[in-house]
Amino acid sequence: MENEARRRAQVLASHNVEEFRAFLKEKANDPAPQPASYRIGGIVRAVFPQLCLLRKRGYTLKMLVGLFEENGLRITATALSGYMKKLEGEAEGASAFEVHKRRTQLSPPGS
Repeated sequence: MENEARRRAQVLASHNVEEFRAFLKEKANDPAPQPASYRIGGIVRAVFPQLCLLRKRGYTLKMLVGLFEENGLRITATALSGYMKKLEGEAEGASAFEVHKRRTQLSPPGS
């Protein structure tokens, strides 16, 4: 019986929709809530712009891994490289899947 009540379509008055629209507009101006904890991939994503800047300044992956370790974060150079390649692909407007797909596509016969 409880499931039947959840499955019924709700009918709302137009003022409810307008109130909800105004609420969402207010929320759009608020900063996004930060998660209580991060996995290592989330940390790399959060500091990605700074990592790119350090790479441009000559830091190697091993040096970056050392910076992570200095701050109590464990990551291998291989994992960091993988995360950074994925994020670079996303920054260019393509998902990591699309980048991989383009790299592995065979050229048409006769080309």
